[in-house]
Amino acid sequence: MTGAPLYAPQWRLALDALTAVVRDGRAADRLLQRAFRDQPQMGGRDRRRVNDLLYGVLRDLRRLRRIAGSDVPADWLALHALESGLTDAAGLHQLGVERAAVLAAALRGFDDARLTPAERGNVPDAIHAQWQAQLGAVETLQLAEALRAQASVDLRVNTLKCTRAQALAALRSAGFEAEPTPLAPHGLRLRKRAALQALPAFRDGWFEPQDEGSQLLALLVAARPGERIVDWCAGAGGKTLALAAQMENRGALLALDADARRLRDLPPRLVRAGVRCVTVQTLDAAEASRHEAAAARGAATFDAVLVDAPCSGSGTWRRQPEARLKPLDLAALAATQRQILDRAATWVRPGGRLVYATCSLLRAENEAVVEAFLATHADFELQDAGALLRTSGVELPGHYLQLYPHRHGTDGFFGAGLRRR
Repeated sequence: MTGAPLYAPQWRLALDALTAVVRDGRAADRLLQRAFRDQPQMGGRDRRRVNDLLYGVLRDLRRLRRIAGSDVPADWLALHALESGLTDAAGLHQLGVERAAVLAAALRGFDDARLTPAERGNVPDAIHAQWQAQLGAVETLQLAEALRAQASVDLRVNTLKCTRAQALAALRSAGFEAEPTPLAPHGLRLRKRAALQALPAFRDGWFEPQDEGSQLLALLVAARPGERIVDWCAGAGGKTLALAAQMENRGALLALDADARRLRDLPPRLVRAGVRCVTVQTLDAAEASRHEAAAARGAATFDAVLVDAPCSGSGTWRRQPEARLKPLDLAALAATQRQILDRAATWVRPGGRLVYATCSLLRAENEAVVEAFLATHADFELQDAGALLRTSGVELPGHYLQLYPHRHGTDGFFGAGLRRR
């Protein structure tokens, strides 16, 4: 064994969380936040241990399931604890794991060569096959390994309040190791995970957590001061805040989402960031208001609309490894994505821009959706994503923006820039 022993409260909480994630489809990060809030006696070391146990299993679940030969979460957690050196068979037995000796023997005798490439990469078979068709076997292996790793901690500097150099200096003076992101011009990357909420610079709105890839997607909109822009699936508003900064707080930015609950965290973030150009609405309310005004001023009046569509989330598996457990109906997802894109297109004025984005690494949700849209919308044309990003000083050539964790060090994102003729 290495380091501090594995204590019973850590084990119980990790096992309860793993069971809830696997059996009930709960989101791991939110579940742990709630659990830690309900157990304030747990210190930072305990929380890190529980976090490492839960995410360690989720990132290696298919392999652990094969070794265990069972669908019992306690068996998977026990194997991970053994392999990580956190305990031994005797320690597991004290924690109530009856099959401790059997599991320890199974771990010692297992040969990883028995695993399929999809199991080794912890990827569902159907998605692994699609990646092989898109990327080939070697790069699929590299992608799967990158998605099993822990994501970096990226921040977007709020240029409404400070420069990147000022934010970097504030972080370093507070003892945080940080450096500029290699691609996004307003991004910073921390060397290790850290709690930032207590920092005066965070409370004053100098920066927001946002993956570098998400920052690049927002730049694809090429928002300008004074424009009228829609963030169609705004959610918690990370891209909304980035767009407001691009607009220098001038113009009108509408943050929409079909689910009002997803918008709840956005208003306080706007206040902290000093953003005044944003209106937050549910999609139904916004469309009702638009229909009322359409007769007076024309239906398509927005300079740009960003559609970050609901998707498989395969590009975010570094942060949400449990997302790969969800049943996936790609045909239904693609149909929904096309419907959303069709609706959003009616808001774009002639000469305006429509940006379609996902956090998916699957062609069926990305290029195929854009191609289907263009086939039925002759009034739109594909713009060169590389040229759009170049206006923000970013060199990423290509007709589409396609970000891969193993190539770019970001979450996986896709973006297409379309222009209404």
